[in-house]
Amino acid sequence: MSANRHPLLMRQLRRLGLGESDCPSDTAAWTALLDRVTRAYEDHDRERYLLERSQHIASEEMAQLHAVVRKDRDQLDARVRERTEALQLSEGRLQSLLSLSADWIWEKDASLRYSYVSDGVEAAIGVPPATFIGKRLPPELFSWNAPADEIDHQACIDARRAYRDATFRFTQPSGATCYVRISGEPVFDTEGRFAGYRGVGRNVTEIMLAEHKVFELAHFDSLTGLPNRNMFLGELTRTIARASRHEDKFAVCFIDLDRFKTINDTLGHGAGDELLKAMAERLRATLRVNDMVARFGGDEFAVLVEGRASVASLSAIAHKLLLTIGMPLAVHGCTFLVTGSIGIGLYPADGRDAATLLKHADAAMYLAKSKGKNNIQFYSAELADTAARQFDLESALRAALTRNELLLHYQPKVGMGDGRILGVEALARWMHPTRGMVPPTEFIPVAEERGLIIPLGRWVIREVCRQIREWRRAGIIAPPVAVNLSAWQFTDKELVGHIGEAMAQFGVGGDEFEVEITESVLMSDPERANAVLQLLHQMGVKISIDDFGTGYSSLSYLKRFPADAIKIDRSFICGLPGDADDKAITQAVIAMAHALGLKVVAEGVENDAQVVLLRALGCDEAQGYLFGKPMPAAQIAARLQTFAGGAYDDDTNLRLESKVG
Repeated sequence: MSANRHPLLMRQLRRLGLGESDCPSDTAAWTALLDRVTRAYEDHDRERYLLERSQHIASEEMAQLHAVVRKDRDQLDARVRERTEALQLSEGRLQSLLSLSADWIWEKDASLRYSYVSDGVEAAIGVPPATFIGKRLPPELFSWNAPADEIDHQACIDARRAYRDATFRFTQPSGATCYVRISGEPVFDTEGRFAGYRGVGRNVTEIMLAEHKVFELAHFDSLTGLPNRNMFLGELTRTIARASRHEDKFAVCFIDLDRFKTINDTLGHGAGDELLKAMAERLRATLRVNDMVARFGGDEFAVLVEGRASVASLSAIAHKLLLTIGMPLAVHGCTFLVTGSIGIGLYPADGRDAATLLKHADAAMYLAKSKGKNNIQFYSAELADTAARQFDLESALRAALTRNELLLHYQPKVGMGDGRILGVEALARWMHPTRGMVPPTEFIPVAEERGLIIPLGRWVIREVCRQIREWRRAGIIAPPVAVNLSAWQFTDKELVGHIGEAMAQFGVGGDEFEVEITESVLMSDPERANAVLQLLHQMGVKISIDDFGTGYSSLSYLKRFPADAIKIDRSFICGLPGDADDKAITQAVIAMAHALGLKVVAEGVENDAQVVLLRALGCDEAQGYLFGKPMPAAQIAARLQTFAGGAYDDDTNLRLESKVG
């Protein structure tokens, strides 16, 4: 039975001094106990065996798994080393390429401020990267090459789109100008939010200069630097399109130098080239900034005159060009007098497309040559006749200034209270030897367009001062005599000095002389106007603001002008007393003028009803046909003596007091 006992049990019994035969009295119970203990030990042995077996199997599996992981790790380490080496090689290549190229790399944050700029920017344009960090594109350095580029670029930025080759002009620290092109694309984070831009930039100065050179060769004359035929035709086509949309008018002048071939053949092409360059510069300097002059080839030039130019102003421009061309010219030690023939075509009368307009201007130029050269011809016979009359009128007016054909008429200004003549306005008249009295509406515009208004105005000032002295010598106490100053006269720097000289020469006091300046002339340059008026005021000259209400005034300037009176324009008086708006405007002007301490003169008064209303509104003086048309000096002198108490014109024979008393 002991063979069935667990060895461990038997060892334990022996240690206790017991044998299998040493059984308690209850043999069966003792045996059962031993059997149970034996089974417990046997179960424990089986469990330990299974555990050890499991551990052995798990250990083998772990060893296999460790071998696999180690192999994968070794492979991963190898791949990391390979990728790291490749990345380092790529970075090295990129750094080498960047150091050898004109490009630089940049990054911007979400607020479009530079967060990184590579060192290449300093090599490319001479500006350290730190200049950009934390800033947008520095405006003090960069400007857009073309306005349209800025619009397109901003559209890309607003839409968070990539942009390519945005071109800027850049001022280098040395002061030199270069050109830069920048490309960029948007950057978004993992959640799709806009994080900024990154891109590249490069110096493209050589490319842009080459493009400019190609453009110049295609659009400009290489000898004179003027636009060539192609550029002129392009601009002419665009001008026609604009004029068609806005129903505008403009002119094309075709110019051909007379006898140029003779000079070219005699002195050679070098002399001819010098002459053409000199003529090109003369034409360019003579024309306005917005006019375009081009060389078509040989000795032919074309001029595009934009704006609603009148026949008279076009004739003046062409006449100025002829004078410029005809000035003596020194070439290769010889002095030449070159003339020109000019033909003028008008849009739309002489053509609605570029080819037709140029053909007709060219035809007019050949007509000018056929009429003896050195003259101007319009394509339209009617316009040519008008231009001829304008030239004749200009020539006659120049002669009139030296032949004493001009004279002055005087129109009275009367007081609204008693009808006394309180002032007269001097108005220029022209007695032509064959045409008789030429209307001022005809010769004054010619004088202004042809530059004659300043000498004409000086003559008026001297004649007024002389007449005042004559009246004084005749015992006539004349009221102040007013002289109108045009816009051209007001720009004359010698105006104040000339007035002072004339007054001193004839002994005229400031209280005897008055100037009238229109509101629009004053407001065209308020600062200069105020300076001139202050000088006249210091001389004691009376000052009136003419045609008040027709221009755009600033009351802040008006109160600064040292004026004595305001003349309400006739356009507001003619509607009185019936027009409520004219009445309200007239009443407001009178109230405002009186508040500023100024007298008010109503222009264009022609009936009694206007007189009644103006007096009721508090107007101080009136001027118009009701009181007398402009009349010669002798007639106004008789009025001053005979009707010192106040009267209407002789033809009406009505006393002012009887109408408003």
